[in-house]
Amino acid sequence: MAVNPAPLPDPDGRLACGRDAALVWDRAAAGEAPDEHESSCPHCRAAAADARGLDALVHRLAAERPPPPPSVLDTVMVAVRTELRPHDVLTLPSPHGPARLSRAAAAAVLRHTVDAMAGVRARSCRIEQVTDTSSGESGHAADVRITVTARFGVDLASVTARVRQMVAAAGEQALGVPVRRVDIEVVDVFGGEW
Repeated sequence: MAVNPAPLPDPDGRLACGRDAALVWDRAAAGEAPDEHESSCPHCRAAAADARGLDALVHRLAAERPPPPPSVLDTVMVAVRTELRPHDVLTLPSPHGPARLSRAAAAAVLRHTVDAMAGVRARSCRIEQVTDTSSGESGHAADVRITVTARFGVDLASVTARVRQMVAAAGEQALGVPVRRVDIEVVDVFGGEW
């Protein structure tokens, strides 16, 4: 015998019998006994049965603890190893041996320095540690490539000169990385204040 599902409530949230469908569902989900009307009304009984069935299904699914697929551990370990890649850090001299600084953190400091300037905002920043071509060893100086957006009407030559000066100073003073070269590319302009 096919069971007819509860009729859908009207747009006001009422069942065909006039009862508020949400109240019927809430009472049934809470395990409360139906009142006299709900006991005899086919619409309320169907809505309550749907609510109890859904509640039981939700609790059963919440109680299940499916084991993670075997690939999860591999995926996590790849992510951890990726975070520790040596080419994602800058090597800095230290009296206690070389120190490492995340390139992403260093780039964030340099972008923040540019964002604090009037008339220009940083878009992206890439830092490359310079390799000594004569010995093939990595040095401690860095080359910076930064893209910026400038306010419409500013003198681009003076703004980029200021950006170059501020990035070099922030690299040396805030990060401890001597900046050998700063390449700046203006990729967009904006109007008004930003």
